[in-house]
Amino acid sequence: MKRLVARDLSVFAPGASEPVVRGVDLEIEPGEWIAISGPNGCGKTSLVLGLAGLWPSTGRLELDGRPLSGKDPALWRRSIGVVFQDPASQLLHSTVFDEIAFAPRNLGLPEREIRSRVERWSRRLGLAKELDADPARLSAGRQQLVVLAAALSAEPDLVLADEATTHLDPVGAEDVIAVFREELARGVALVTVAGKEAEMERADRVLHLGERGSLGGADGFGAEPRQDHVPRAAPASSLDRARPPKARVVVAPLAGDGAGPLVRTASRLEIEVPGSGMLALMGPNGAGKSVILGAIAGIVSCPQVEVAWIDNSKPVAIMSLQYPEQQLFEDRVADEVAYAAVARGRPRESALEDAGALFASLGLDPAVFMGRRVWDLSGGERRLVQLVATLAAPASVYLLDEPTAGLDPGRKARLTRVIDRVSGGAPVVIATQDFGWVVSLNATPCQIGEITLPNGVKGLKTH
Repeated sequence: MKRLVARDLSVFAPGASEPVVRGVDLEIEPGEWIAISGPNGCGKTSLVLGLAGLWPSTGRLELDGRPLSGKDPALWRRSIGVVFQDPASQLLHSTVFDEIAFAPRNLGLPEREIRSRVERWSRRLGLAKELDADPARLSAGRQQLVVLAAALSAEPDLVLADEATTHLDPVGAEDVIAVFREELARGVALVTVAGKEAEMERADRVLHLGERGSLGGADGFGAEPRQDHVPRAAPASSLDRARPPKARVVVAPLAGDGAGPLVRTASRLEIEVPGSGMLALMGPNGAGKSVILGAIAGIVSCPQVEVAWIDNSKPVAIMSLQYPEQQLFEDRVADEVAYAAVARGRPRESALEDAGALFASLGLDPAVFMGRRVWDLSGGERRLVQLVATLAAPASVYLLDEPTAGLDPGRKARLTRVIDRVSGGAPVVIATQDFGWVVSLNATPCQIGEITLPNGVKGLKTH
């Protein structure tokens, strides 16, 4: 019996009259891994939510022969584990233990079995030492592991994961892929929105969703090429040593486990923010890369981090946060991308002109895109809005936290060119787990904690 069957499935955003994704025909076997790929905004997340029965749909959807339209859709959904694109949006409890235990408790399992499952998945995903921690205070990568453990603790027959490795360092991503393999071996079917090339390489099938949610080819999809066919970016500029540095950052060694924002380093770090060019902060999940960026921006207080400004030119540094939803607040894209620039003294017309040029460089039609509602956009599209709003504003330093998270390969290549141009006038400091992208960006890496490079990444020298 097929694990999941979709026939002429069209998925609607709640309250919408037109489908985001239409005409999907798909069959998935037990133990099969399907990775979904496609450009930002094509409807990958919408399709996952439709397959999970969480968004309205038309057509036929069956799990192990049971239709979603049956009398008890809740019973149908108990066999499905879902991992959302934004892990923070899925956290409900004040401890990691309770987060992982949530699904087994809802299934009415005895407390002994609940504890057994929490212990099993916390050990398997490296969370055993954080069971008493507040998941909301963990790094994005650690949060991603928590929500994955929470989904798997219900022992579902089908797992739908939307970019489940996007925020993970290479070691964490490989561990999650190993977990996927173990679950596939016991018959679990897996559908992932592919956030990294490694997922597409390991999946049984890579299925492509087109620009407008239209589908074609086998199983309603077209084959997704494994290579990025967008022309390679021109060589980016490295740090400009001819200009005086903007600031020097000193990070003291961590004493004990600590609490609150911290940087996990056993030795003293000295980081120079250059006069121009690009600097990439790299390291494992939870090392404190975001803390350092926030300290430079003046929005995070950490006793370990001391920032000494050498060039106090205005306007001050500006930061693009790890989660766009924590930063976006306007209803329309045009208002969002103009806000920071206007607040920093740039005329609105000039700000919109600059933002439009950036959107065009990223492969988007500014005349159409800037008129859209921010909250109707996909996660990747919101990321692009956040980046454009940041880079269109005047600043002495641009700070970008995981700027490629959720972006398709074509957008990444275009973003490389955009950052290269911006960094010629003001330095760009990046915190990222995307090691391969850093190589293509030609940024100077700065190591925070121990770095384990993925296979195939060469030429990466730490600062």
